[in-house]
Amino acid sequence: MKINYTMFGTGSTGGVRVLFEIANGLIDRGHEVTITGLGNEKDHQWFPLKARVNYVRILFIKKAMRYGVRKALNFKIVPYEEIELLSEAIPSNCDINVATFCFTAFSVFASDKGIPFYHMQHYEPLFFDDPYLKKMAEETYYLPLKKIANSTWLKNLMKEKYGYDLPVVNPGIDLNVFYPREVERETNKMRVMCFGKQAIWKGFPEALKAMELVMKKRNDIEFVVYGAKQPSYKSYVQYTFIRSPSDDELAKLYSSADIVICPSWYESFPLYPQEAMACGAPVVTTRYGTEDYAFHEKNCLVVPPKDPKALADTILRLLDDENLREKFRKEGPKTMKQFTWDKTVNKIEKLFEKALK
Repeated sequence: MKINYTMFGTGSTGGVRVLFEIANGLIDRGHEVTITGLGNEKDHQWFPLKARVNYVRILFIKKAMRYGVRKALNFKIVPYEEIELLSEAIPSNCDINVATFCFTAFSVFASDKGIPFYHMQHYEPLFFDDPYLKKMAEETYYLPLKKIANSTWLKNLMKEKYGYDLPVVNPGIDLNVFYPREVERETNKMRVMCFGKQAIWKGFPEALKAMELVMKKRNDIEFVVYGAKQPSYKSYVQYTFIRSPSDDELAKLYSSADIVICPSWYESFPLYPQEAMACGAPVVTTRYGTEDYAFHEKNCLVVPPKDPKALADTILRLLDDENLREKFRKEGPKTMKQFTWDKTVNKIEKLFEKALK
């Protein structure tokens, strides 16, 4: 099969990683995979991608002249030009044409090239404050594309809001990287870890408030945060920020943690709680998008979103219960053995083959 993935960007994010892993897996099975995306060749160098990337470049100066510098920087405008240029750049001979984001759904639909799919990785209207962009994202769910959900949460939401049933293809995990490691720590303090990102729905402000409550009751805690860029939220607790760790470094960090927390308001199969569990780290996570692998009291603890006190109480409970932490250290890796990239690629391949028939 000749398969094209249409992407709005190829920078280092969890969603892009999933698509790159699938692309590599399809290539390993003998398929020809192309990625059509905005950006330049440096954008995907963080990942050992095997697919050929056809980049579409948008000149910033042109956007600034048309919309103003501030709007061009913030992408507060509807990217009509990007949608059109991506549509034109999609290979005309592709058998399968996959949209990966709401704006690329319009590109794939308008291109009339290949059998159109939409690999959905979140309910994207939640990303936008602008009411017009929010409505535009909602409109993509009415386009005649063959849709794939990445989680049971997203599948159920689509069923509830739009009335259609979708196949679920969960992301996998590289178990050759994410597994329990033996790590020596420089301190005897108990370590709580969190992914930090500026996007408000990732819940980092709630994590800071929760850790403030935790540290008022215990003075033997260190808080470690990692991410691509340190969030700018004001913090009343001290924490160590680790910028852009490699996968191997991240696996060691997870393995060194007494607790990893995921405070997001909503997710659709977030990768980092999955990675942490694979490394044997006890996890405290919110619901909405983690249902496929996070089972309360069995392999982790689940708390309501936007509730710093509940998060703090649960962290304190787990810090005080060594037996429960040990239980999760054993159950997490067991659960994650079910999620392999081979299974993910196998499901995608069958959906594409069925569409061609």
